Amino acid sequence: MTHGKSRDPDICCVRTPHPSLVAAWLTTPAWRGRPLILGGLAHERGVALAVSAEARAQGVNEGMSLNQAQQFAPTGIFQPIDEEATARVRQSFLSTLHRFTPDLAAAVDPGCAFLRLDRLTLRWPDRAKLLAAIAHAIDEAIGVTPALGVASSMFVSEVAARQAMPGTPVVVESEQTRTYLARFPIDTLPLDDDLREYLELLGVRTIGRLQTISRAAFRRQFGVKALDLYDLAMGTDRRRLQPWRPPVRIEASEPLEPPVDNTEALQFIARALAEQVSASLLAQGLGTRAVRIRLNQESAPVLAVEVRYAYPVTTAAELFDGIRPRLLRASISAPLERITLRAGRLEPAYIRQPGLLIRRDGFQESIADAVARLQEEYGSLAVQRAEVRSDAAPLPDHRILWKPA
Repeated sequence: MTHGKSRDPDICCVRTPHPSLVAAWLTTPAWRGRPLILGGLAHERGVALAVSAEARAQGVNEGMSLNQAQQFAPTGIFQPIDEEATARVRQSFLSTLHRFTPDLAAAVDPGCAFLRLDRLTLRWPDRAKLLAAIAHAIDEAIGVTPALGVASSMFVSEVAARQAMPGTPVVVESEQTRTYLARFPIDTLPLDDDLREYLELLGVRTIGRLQTISRAAFRRQFGVKALDLYDLAMGTDRRRLQPWRPPVRIEASEPLEPPVDNTEALQFIARALAEQVSASLLAQGLGTRAVRIRLNQESAPVLAVEVRYAYPVTTAAELFDGIRPRLLRASISAPLERITLRAGRLEPAYIRQPGLLIRRDGFQESIADAVARLQEEYGSLAVQRAEVRSDAAPLPDHRILWKPA
């Protein structure tokens, strides 16, 4: 229960039908509004993995065998799931929400996500307009209007979203949380079968009834591990949003017409591509520790070369310093038709000199990477380790023994 001055709800749960259903509707609009069961054809052995509201109304549920589902919904449409189309829908769903705020978490349910709204108050002082904009953006992106629930925690906002109609958000003010939850059955909580059965034997069938039990008494009866469930019943959810980040793919590619077999021209083109990759890295505050060079040869196999860096680099000059020697040593056997640079091992960009004189420095691995790269490019003698001999004459040539690094 929230005490003192109430605060505005700040977690929004956005729910849509399962992405595989949305993907099927986008592919075949005539299936929308029909009892649709995804998981395979009716005669196949398998289970229903996603079920439309119309099929659910006829008694079909996820996990039901396809044969049994057909008995409940004889006019149902049975189709396998299109995995690629489903992934595209989910990606579009999450990317659309990410444009509102990076404070976004993907739920276990693939058609559900959570957003923190408190940091959007300056841009969207009117909460109703913000929610309308979110619903409209999702509708534009994947063709369905989401259900929105807003509350002070993820759990309560998800409960609210399950009760909301598409386009009509349910907002639970923080001071109303306990009252709002009290009317729901205990099955609303993530109970295991044993705890559910025990609570029902005690006559606890609603969250409101559970709320009448003190926390200390609940702990004595069910143990410390059950306190998380008790807190959820009170509206307290200690889970933190695990931020979702859109997948980043940074690459630059150039078709070569006519094909190029001149090393100098190839370096010129690679330098221009390095500048494009650098611009993308800088725009996203990223650095790369590896660049993969793909060389498409005319009537010869594709060449793939990887450049590794000791620390995340961002500038075109740093990128090209690693790319150039690799191109010069590449075993090119035919004119090149295309060159592609793709940045990998992306990390937040930063610059730091390795602390060479600091014991147990955290960048020893980076130093080792740099040494290996120098030896690979310029030979094993390019970097050597100096060992001081205390028993030798005080002459540099005698006192210092050079060994392979």
